Amino acid sequence: MTNDMMNRHNDMMDAMNDWFGFPRNFFDDTEIENIMQSDVAETDKDYTVKIDMPGMNKEDINVNYKDGFLTVVGSRKSFKDTSDKDKNIIHKERSEGRISRSYRLPNIVASEIRAQYDNGVLTITLPKQNAGADSNSIHID
Repeated sequence: MTNDMMNRHNDMMDAMNDWFGFPRNFFDDTEIENIMQSDVAETDKDYTVKIDMPGMNKEDINVNYKDGFLTVVGSRKSFKDTSDKDKNIIHKERSEGRISRSYRLPNIVASEIRAQYDNGVLTITLPKQNAGADSNSIHID
């Protein structure tokens, strides 16, 4: 199921690293800043998606489910540190921007999707459809 898809991606990246002679985590390190780190779990009743979204306000996160795809968009304002008036900062990684990620999770009861944001982690529970359940898409705030 979903785990098989994730394992195939990991196996492919490991094979590429080995083939090109890159260190084991070469691609993973370069992608960390560009994607939202997430875990997707599946039971017979639902999917649970947990996404790390540190430094974002709840109001700056948008969750949408439509046509079998869960899409999460987040934005973050820049971190402006004015405490260092002498400009002694030698390395800066915190920035502003917009990130998004989509997950293909079919046969969901959209009207029963729940989302919670706590301590920088967004947790979304997506109940699976029973036969004959309504599959209308909704927008989640």
